[in-house]
Formats: sequence, structure tokens, C-alpha cells
Amino acid sequence: MRILSPHVTVILKNMTPDQLILDKLKKKLKSFFVQTSPYAPLRILKHDNAFHLLLQKKDSSEIEDKTVMSADGFSFESVGNTISTKPSVPGFPKAVVVPGFEIDSNQIMYFGDRSISIAYSADGKKWLSAKKPLIAAAHPLEVGTVFVRKNGFLLVYFEKYIKNGITQYSTHLAFINKKNPESVVWKTDKPVWTQSDEWSNKKINPIGIVFHDEKIITYWNIEDEGIFGVILSGFHFDPLSLSKKKVTLHKHIANPILSPQEHHDWEAFTTLNPAAVCVNDKVHILYRAQGFDYISTVGYAVSSDGYTIDERSPLPIYQPRMDFETNTTGSANPNLMSGGGFGGCEDPRITHMGDRIYMTYVAFNGWTSIRLALTSILVEDFLHQRWNWTKPVLLSRPGVIDKSGCLLPEKIGGKFVFFHRIFPNILIDYVDNLSFTGENNYLKGEYSIKIRADKWDSRKIGAGAPPIRTKDGWLLIYYGVDDRDDSKYHIGAMLLDLKRPEKVLYRCDEPILGPSEVYENTGFKPGIAYPCGAVVKDNELLVYYGGADSVVCVATAHLDTFLSELKSKKPVHLHTISIKEVTY
Repeated sequence: MRILSPHVTVILKNMTPDQLILDKLKKKLKSFFVQTSPYAPLRILKHDNAFHLLLQKKDSSEIEDKTVMSADGFSFESVGNTISTKPSVPGFPKAVVVPGFEIDSNQIMYFGDRSISIAYSADGKKWLSAKKPLIAAAHPLEVGTVFVRKNGFLLVYFEKYIKNGITQYSTHLAFINKKNPESVVWKTDKPVWTQSDEWSNKKINPIGIVFHDEKIITYWNIEDEGIFGVILSGFHFDPLSLSKKKVTLHKHIANPILSPQEHHDWEAFTTLNPAAVCVNDKVHILYRAQGFDYISTVGYAVSSDGYTIDERSPLPIYQPRMDFETNTTGSANPNLMSGGGFGGCEDPRITHMGDRIYMTYVAFNGWTSIRLALTSILVEDFLHQRWNWTKPVLLSRPGVIDKSGCLLPEKIGGKFVFFHRIFPNILIDYVDNLSFTGENNYLKGEYSIKIRADKWDSRKIGAGAPPIRTKDGWLLIYYGVDDRDDSKYHIGAMLLDLKRPEKVLYRCDEPILGPSEVYENTGFKPGIAYPCGAVVKDNELLVYYGGADSVVCVATAHLDTFLSELKSKKPVHLHTISIKEVTY
């Protein structure tokens, strides 16, 4: 028996995703044959060097006792022998058992339809799962398949979210240590393919993944169109070689370096969004903290190496004291809340200038006022932990949501320089003094650094840490949100002119860090990597950020290498080089 449809193949080689355009006439032809075919595709797999397409008769719950075979994975024209497939494992959704591999006499299985976890079994019947997930993200994850390679396991998985009532898929890769199946060697922060590249308004369903001719092919059943195979390539596939490529920022193995403390009421809920300054060769970290009253205060910790916490204050070192940052009502305006806060002193940034430490922060009264404030302290008092902060002054206008404020550590032309954010752009102001007294004496937004359409920072951006002077310009670590997925915060970098910091010299085209780790995706708000501090210590750049609006993290890079990569704009990602229709 032969089951045929017209042989319509779309091949799009060496083209970027935004250039992938499908021919409308061919779509109409395919739609006619798909609607009239009595069979629906169920699954594609590779067995004994041949591709097998399992078919299911429409309006039937039974799989037909036949398969359709192919030599190339796209033209299925001959009926093959029926092959058996392994049944699903009860209680373990989207489970894939690693084929032909055991460790300590146990089989290994990866599973999950929310996060990805691992389970072990001695007999293949009773499975025991690990307590913590292996991979988590802001959106649900689904295991695709696992390929056994020479040096480890290649895990292909999907991230899913709902847009306009349609589930949107993106494909990710991870490489897992064969000797320790719970150790992820690397994983892609950015998807290697997204549904929006081709079929953003179509219902699609993954029906198979194969590894063929050193290429990964993911198969998709597209509503009213048929089956397509997305060929992921553009590289000589050596998983370990990917991990050796330059990575702009390295997340520290000890992350998170600060977490909530249940025995301290004021920081029992979240510890997040850390500012940092390096004084006397020690890194001083000021972080936003919340108890279960959801009022934000500022905590303090110090580290000799930038990673290991030497000392942590048992009490807040700064807390609300003015009407514009105090809320005693026990609730708040949900349209103004961030990080679950009901009010207080949020998201500090600190700058060392002369004999003082300056701290900007968001002052929130819980209901009507959310404005930037500034306070300062003598360096001597700061180092001796005498928290004699000056009375805060308001920097931003009333009635305007102005956040992410920080102070440049040097004057330019005799003026202080402030960075701040009024949605959606970074704004820059030059001011004569820091008194901010008098009517309408607020930041005005003289200059701006704008969002970029169709890039990872297309929805909104804001200054993360106060800019750092380098030989190549002011290094600004900033955060960005993509209009295509506004649930995630990524971190980027730009170099600004030393004399005119409103002038951007270089700006990363891709994020330098994204929320890919479990600690960035399990917490109050999954999918968040939000920077508030950065220092240079022993020519090492240390970037401090909040993970999932819940914990404090740090990522590092060699400064000279970082600057060189930023100026070169080297992309590190995979490309979809072709898409072909499957015919049967």
C-alpha cells in the first residue's frame, strides 16, 4: 500500500529566520491535500538507519498497523514493517529513557512538562526521581528527546507559552555529563529555533526529533499545512566545542550567593537586586530585602573575593523613614508593585565619589508615589558600618514612574550625570548639584538611549549598575525586555563615550546573560535576571543581579576579553539553515 500526497518541498538554505518565507500558493495546495487525506501523522522516529512515520487514521484512537518509511527523512513513499514503540511511563509526563545506557546498574530517564527532571530505575518499572529539577525556565518546558554522544547526552527540549490563545514552541539544547547525569555541562540561553520564525499564528505539534548526518531535525505537524522538518545546523556538531566558545559572562558556581533568611523577619521573603561597590579591595553588597510584610529595606553583605560572603548584617542598614516611601496599610496598588513589594526602598544602586557613597533607590509609598530618591554616607562611616545616611531627596517628578536610577562616578564638564528610566528608554541628565531643592528641580530626561525594534531589548531597557570607566569608554551593564516575550529580563552591555556618555559607541546585539538556571526560574517571579551592581576587581568584571526576584547572584568575565568581545559583536548561536516539507 502506498499513501501519497503531492511532492511539495520548500528548501531555504543559508537564510536567517526573519528571511524564511513560505510560498503562499504552495500552502494552498498543501492545505487541500492535508484536508482530504484520511491519515494523520502521529510520530517520526529513526530506526535501523531508516526513518519511520507512524500513521493514525483520522477520527480513530488506534494506530494503524503500518508505518511509512524514508531514506532521507522527508520523502516517505514505501510501506515498511511495523515497529514497536515504548509505552509512556505512568506518572512521568513527556518522559524519555536514555537508550542503551546505565549508570550504577540504573537506567536513566529525563521527563517533565513544566520543568525538566531526572529519574532512575533498576528494573525499568519503578522510577525514583531526583528532588530538584535539572532545568527550569519562566515558561513550561517539555522534554523532546535525548541523544547519546561520545562525551555525554544531548538533550533537546521545548519551551512553551501561550500567545493569542495558541501555544508557541521554541527549541533548546542542553549537554549533560555522561558520568554525572545530573550535571548540565552547558545549555543554550537563547532558543535555537522559535515557532514565531515560521508559524506564529498556527497550531503546531512536535512529532519527532532525529539526529541525521550531524544535523538535528525536529518534525512538526502544522495545522492545515502538513508535516515539516526543521533542520538545525550551521555548525560542525561537537557538543563540547560549543562549551569552549567564548561566553560573555560566566555565572558563578556558588550562585545564589545570598538567599532569604527565615530567622530574619525583614528578609525572610526575598533578597534581590543587589548594588555593589569595591572599596579597600573588598566588595560591599547592598541588596533589596523583603519580609512577609512585603516592605522593602536594604541589607548588607561584604566579600573579600566577590563571591564568598564574609559577613552579613543581621539588620537592615537602610529602611523607609519618609512619607513618600512608607506604607502601613498592609496592601498596595497592584499596578505599581514590583517584586511583590508593598512599599519601601527598592532596587538600590551605589556610587563611590570622593569621600562619600551615594545610593539611589526607588521610593514607593505603596499607592500613589513611586519615585527616585538619593541619599549618601561618608566612606569612613560606611566601612565602619555606622549607617549615618543623609536625609533622602527626591530626584524624579511627581506623577511619573521613574526608576532604575544611578549616578556616574565622575563629573563630566563639572556636572553630575544621572541615568534613569521612564518607560521605555534610558534617560540621562546633567545636573549642577545634588540638592534637588526648589520647584521643578527634578531630572528632566535631556538625553536618551532608546530601545531597538526586533531585538532582545525591544520593549524596555534600564541602567543596571552605575557605569564603570574603562580604557574603551564607560561600560554600562543594563537590562532589557523583549516585546516578543515580556516575561523575561535579560542583561546586556554597552560602551559609552567617556566625554559624552549619552553617545553609545558599542552595544551588544544579543544578551550577555539570560535567566536559564533553576535559581533564576524558581522564585517569586521566574525568568528574571535583573542587574543593579557591577565592579572590577583584579581585572575581573563582576556583575551582581537578582534571580527570579528572590535571590542574589553574580556572574563574571575577564574585563579585557569582555571589552574585546563587546567591540567585535561576535554572535554565538545556532541557525536554522533549511526547512523541508515531509511528504507521504
